[in-house]
Amino acid sequence: MNQIYQCILADFKQRTRQQRFIVTLLLMSVLTLLYFPPPDAQYQTLVINGYRGIYNSAWIGLCLAMLNVMFLPIICFYLVKNALELDRQSHTCELIAATPINKQAFVFAKWAVNIFILLIIVFVMLLTSLFIQMYYGESYQFDVWAFLWPQLVFVLPLLFAISSIAILFESIKWLRGGLGNVAYFFLWVGFITQSIEGVSGIGAILENLESEVATRFPTEQGMSNIGITTNNAVNTFLWDGFTPSSAYLVGMLPLLGLSLIGLTLAFWCFDRFSHTPAKRMKKNFPLSIHLAKVATLLDTLFITATKSFAFTRFFRLELKLMLKGQTNSWIIGLLVLNMGQLFVSQELLISALIPLSLLWCVLVISPLGQLEKQANTLEIMTYSKRTPILQNTASLIAGCTVLLIACFGAFARLIIMAEWLLIIQLCIGIVFMVSLAYFCGAFTQTKRMFEVLFPAIWYLGPIQTGLYLDFIGVNSQASWHAGMPYYFLACAATMVTLTMSVKQTR
Repeated sequence: MNQIYQCILADFKQRTRQQRFIVTLLLMSVLTLLYFPPPDAQYQTLVINGYRGIYNSAWIGLCLAMLNVMFLPIICFYLVKNALELDRQSHTCELIAATPINKQAFVFAKWAVNIFILLIIVFVMLLTSLFIQMYYGESYQFDVWAFLWPQLVFVLPLLFAISSIAILFESIKWLRGGLGNVAYFFLWVGFITQSIEGVSGIGAILENLESEVATRFPTEQGMSNIGITTNNAVNTFLWDGFTPSSAYLVGMLPLLGLSLIGLTLAFWCFDRFSHTPAKRMKKNFPLSIHLAKVATLLDTLFITATKSFAFTRFFRLELKLMLKGQTNSWIIGLLVLNMGQLFVSQELLISALIPLSLLWCVLVISPLGQLEKQANTLEIMTYSKRTPILQNTASLIAGCTVLLIACFGAFARLIIMAEWLLIIQLCIGIVFMVSLAYFCGAFTQTKRMFEVLFPAIWYLGPIQTGLYLDFIGVNSQASWHAGMPYYFLACAATMVTLTMSVKQTR
């Protein structure tokens, strides 16, 4: 027990002293303030049949639980998904591997620290919510139980599950990096849908609230909304809450079971920082041999075509760094997507195949902006005044080239069909995507921010056809009518300008 306690104490001190932890606390406080708008605000966040409850302990406690259920999984997962990576980056993993602590105790200590960090975040949000209730003054009576029970029933099991999944993803080699970041985003989207539409938990509470409001105000029926709505003509009512039933307690069991399963799998998958074993001899399949021959031929031709100028040499090296380490499966997937772009209907091409092709390249372009750091060439770049400018420009063009290759079939088809507006929108979307990766990588010095932010934009924009996030113009006419291509082009230019100026200063 003493070993576990010392491990928890040391890891807790290390991780809570990081700047990202303090920033996250501030951001969650701001998010809590925004989720409870003032009574005279121009927007609302939780409206039930055209009504919202007055800001008393019961209503604020329930709304805060809904906020946590929706947003804590995505925010806090990426905050605590560095428990094992910190030891690898600080080169203390070899020392830990040499100590007598077993891997089950070590993983449990990391999981416990994750829980403590998430509890601190929820505690800060609770204090912010208490301040909101007293500041708005719609009710000065504070009911501790009505305020806390939604957090205990709905949020606490979620914290256990987030901590276990984060440790599990770090324990599995192929989920440790960018693939795990992107995969978890889609798990979170599915969790949100299940939480809102499920028969237990938040979904059941929303259904009960709608029934209660409909019973109390049968002559007035409005719309229910979870999220930001600009309709400020919302009536208020006094809601005293309700006591949790056994159904809500039973609803905790799946998350607790998921936490237990995730922690158990992490015990089994964690390698205790052992060195990677020698790779087995891989069998050379005929397709792999042919792909290797084609890659060698293309590389030879590429070197011949780009050896005359410094910029083209930079472009070739940046492109090779981006594509380095990509497997044959990734190349075959890219070829399959390009073939599909040639034969599917135009509607399916714009709404599905092109977004999927861009998503396929997320992990390839995510190192943009800090590729020189990842390739350990930063010190070399600082010795030349012209080199950083050439390197940054070549890096941007190389990123655009990767996405152009991914959408080659779509471009060929749209050119034949003379769909020039769609071509322009797709080019602007590619430039925006590369600029976003470049901006996120340069300012955070990590690829994680882009791997989290872009799937959210991708899902809400092209997939859900959200006009203000649809950077490739799935609904082309509406997008041009609203001037969105110009907006995304201006955003891309701004991000590139800011990033280049910051990198030049560094």
